[in-house]
Amino acid sequence: MRRLPSVGSAGRGFVGRALIEWALVGALTSALVVWLSLAAATARPDNMIYDAWMRMRAGPTSEQIVIVAIDNRSLEALGRWPWPRQVHADLIDRLAQAQASAVGYDVLFVEPSDQGDADLARAIGAAGNVYLPMLVDPVGENGAPWQATEPIPELRDAAAGLGHVNLVVDDDGVVRRMPLYLSAGQSSWPHLAAQLARTVNPRIGGDVPPRTQPSDLLTGKGAVLVNYRGPPGQFRTASFVDLLRGETPAAFLTGKLVLVGMTADGQGDRYATPTTGEGQLTPGVEIQASLVDTLLRHDAITPTAPLWGALLSLIPLWLLMGALLLLRPLWSLIAGAGLALMVLAISAAAFWFGVWFPPLAAMTGLALAYPLWSWRRLAAASAYMQIEVEAFARSGPAPRVVNALAGGDVVARQVETLRTAVSDLRDLERFISDALHSLPDATLVVGEAGAVVMANAQAQALFGRDDLVGAPLTILLKAIGGLGSEGLGAEESAEPLEIATPAGRRVFVSAAPLVDANGAAQGRIVRLADMTEFRLAERQREQALQLLSHDMRAPQVSILTLLDGPHDRTDPAFERRIADNARLTLTLAEGYVQLARAESQVLGDAVFDLSQALLDAADTLWPQASQKGVRIEAEADDDGLEPLVRGDQGLITRVLMNLIDNAIKFSPVDSIVECAVTAGERAGTPVWVCTVRDHGEGMATDAQTRLFEPFSKGETDRPGAGLGLAFARAVVERHGGDIGCESAPGAGAVFTLRLPQSLET
Repeated sequence: MRRLPSVGSAGRGFVGRALIEWALVGALTSALVVWLSLAAATARPDNMIYDAWMRMRAGPTSEQIVIVAIDNRSLEALGRWPWPRQVHADLIDRLAQAQASAVGYDVLFVEPSDQGDADLARAIGAAGNVYLPMLVDPVGENGAPWQATEPIPELRDAAAGLGHVNLVVDDDGVVRRMPLYLSAGQSSWPHLAAQLARTVNPRIGGDVPPRTQPSDLLTGKGAVLVNYRGPPGQFRTASFVDLLRGETPAAFLTGKLVLVGMTADGQGDRYATPTTGEGQLTPGVEIQASLVDTLLRHDAITPTAPLWGALLSLIPLWLLMGALLLLRPLWSLIAGAGLALMVLAISAAAFWFGVWFPPLAAMTGLALAYPLWSWRRLAAASAYMQIEVEAFARSGPAPRVVNALAGGDVVARQVETLRTAVSDLRDLERFISDALHSLPDATLVVGEAGAVVMANAQAQALFGRDDLVGAPLTILLKAIGGLGSEGLGAEESAEPLEIATPAGRRVFVSAAPLVDANGAAQGRIVRLADMTEFRLAERQREQALQLLSHDMRAPQVSILTLLDGPHDRTDPAFERRIADNARLTLTLAEGYVQLARAESQVLGDAVFDLSQALLDAADTLWPQASQKGVRIEAEADDDGLEPLVRGDQGLITRVLMNLIDNAIKFSPVDSIVECAVTAGERAGTPVWVCTVRDHGEGMATDAQTRLFEPFSKGETDRPGAGLGLAFARAVVERHGGDIGCESAPGAGAVFTLRLPQSLET
């Protein structure tokens, strides 16, 4: 048989290459994840997820904050904007009367008015808690790098403080964060919302950050991710005109932080926020109120540091890389999807606790690693498969020439080559299967791990089971003969081992090594030859030789001696001796024939009553017992159950007749032969126990050991041919039972017969 060329080194080369490519895929995707995290390249889609988490986290606003809205109704009632500054002065007076805690007046007063400035300055100064906004532009006039525009001096000096109202608009036009301080040159300005919040808690917002490296550029400090509570309209609001007319209860404003700002349509600044719906914009005063609310509750969203975000994003990526290396493709896909969902879940859970972890960098790494590694694994597997199937096609039993330039693309050629190789493999598998099943002996093909990989029908019949494939050889051998596979040689020269099965079969077990195309051990081929008939024939041959050469020869010699000797042939004793030797010869021949039949003839297969068979045997031998003055007593103590067994009723009845006949022979006159059938167990299996007890002389222990051997009479002076009990043992063992004797000199003998119970009726 041709040996296939070694391709093991190629296979190991592909394994090493796959590991290198796996590491490269992991390194490339890791570098991408780190770059996405540090460069915030996924900021726009991450912001969409941020907004979704923010909408899920929405809740009630603080009751400590009240907005006085310059709304549409106020413009209708008070006229076009801008209003006279006396109107604002009157409103501030109303707020002072209501004892508002602090007022953030989100209206710019950067230019003097013809009238009312003094009244407004007086009102602001009298209230003592009014904070005014200022503008800080990143581009100043005449090429200046920045420009700060404060309220007119009278109002600036009267105000409790100034604060900038600059917002940070992200690339998608949404306001998510606001700087608590703006710095340029040697100047720093706090946010108006921070000024208001610090009236409640002076530690809010901290101290003004120092200018470590003074610069003319305008920079923001202490940016805060605002925790929006919901869409516009969430804060407690009073209309400007209602408050001015005294229609708003003072209790509504007492002790509150009040923000005054524009909410009317087409007026003031409006921006998109994470919680605004499609087509909605949030007034700037409400955004300021949201920042005040966030500062008061100390629940600003904290973004993860870029480096920590990169490290956290790498964890799911390398978990997936491990899964890609260890798991099957389907489970790798499930692991990837599960890790992506886990990243989203972690991001949502962290956001719920006020920490923002952008998930897109990690998810991008997961989304890229799986197809990239799958592509490389598929390419490597395709190349390896092409080499293997071409080698198989060239080196098989009927070598084929592989045309690398055959028509079709690369995949088509690979498919055709694979189809040819698979067809050859199927033919080879069919040949091996047919050859295995055609073998006359039970044969097992055992893998290197010791489990059966192939078995023929003869093996299934020997072990009595159809599920041999996958079963350990050690367990199978121990089940039929107590032999472990460790005692079974695998060399071709190893001697076969003979075992006896529980069913009484004699089996020769041998093994031959099974090697692969490279000569490496892959398992064994185990042959189990049934030698039962051969051993039976050997035993019967030995018994026949013994019978002819010794047992039958002796009475024939005695007859010839009597006939040739000087005996009176008219003497009745002369005739009796010749007749006795002739009968002994016939008895030996008949016993041998019955023993041979018991060991080899086909048994009957019927369910019968063991107690009835015992009664039949006792009735048949009643005349002999009566002639000798012996009484036979037979009874069944079966607890109401019918003692049914399966087998050959005629042979079992003959066995019982032999046992009862022996008991009659060795029983004294006027004694009893006791026969009984009872229920019992043998090794956990229910059996019927039939006992035959006599009250004769009994026998010695050494005589009992050879009692059931052919031509053995237990004690040499006992009458008989010595085949009856051998016949009984052969019949009982073929029925799956056992027979034994217990005796002692002067105490009689008890023969015990055990047969498996039958559950059939």
